Amino acid sequence: MMRVAAQKRNGRTKKKRSSVVSMQSLSVVDITNENGHTENAVSPPRSKIPSKKGRQAVKDVSNHKITEFFPVRRSSRKTSKQIEEEERDALRDAVLTGGNEKFLDVYKDPLKGRGIRAGRNFEKGDFVVEYKGEMLEYSAAKTLEEKYANDSSIGSYMYFFTYNNKKWCIDATKESPYKGRLINHSMLRPNLRTKVVEFDGKHHLILVAKRNIEIDEELLYDYGDRTAATIAKNPWLINT
Repeated sequence: MMRVAAQKRNGRTKKKRSSVVSMQSLSVVDITNENGHTENAVSPPRSKIPSKKGRQAVKDVSNHKITEFFPVRRSSRKTSKQIEEEERDALRDAVLTGGNEKFLDVYKDPLKGRGIRAGRNFEKGDFVVEYKGEMLEYSAAKTLEEKYANDSSIGSYMYFFTYNNKKWCIDATKESPYKGRLINHSMLRPNLRTKVVEFDGKHHLILVAKRNIEIDEELLYDYGDRTAATIAKNPWLINT
């Protein structure tokens, strides 16, 4: 009797276990009874139907280029040639328009006469101003220089230089609004240097900052004439 009872109890226990359904697989729905009241009821679990999407084959993209999926990134960095061309174009505009003239201030020194001060800061290598005047070939300039020498009232505004193995001179003797002609000489402490540039087949003599220049600083460059005759007449060329 004891063994049979145990078997019955075991059978009932197994039956209870088989009738238990996980609450996680059930869902609760609202139903309306015959009195018009809404009650909650448990609906049986739904069977899972495999998704058709899950059975779709993955496309083979091994023969496709990565650029078909991602846009090509273009570098925004400028090449050294582009930078050089932009700087040359900017210099060309500054020289031909005389845009820096407004940044130069004329003043009068009790010893040297007129001179030029910087109206703004310039950094080393910056274009400052063009030495403007009449461009002459060497032979014509020397003839004109002798004529000027006979008139003590005419100052020296002729600048001789060599470009492409040929001698040239810019004669800035005639009064003009261009301030480069008024910049004084200094062999000992120049802050400008001369440079020849060419645009559209025409060359220009310009003055470039030799070092950083602060506002209100006097602009100076070395005239470069070291001939004995010139030094004898103008000793200040080697001691200033």
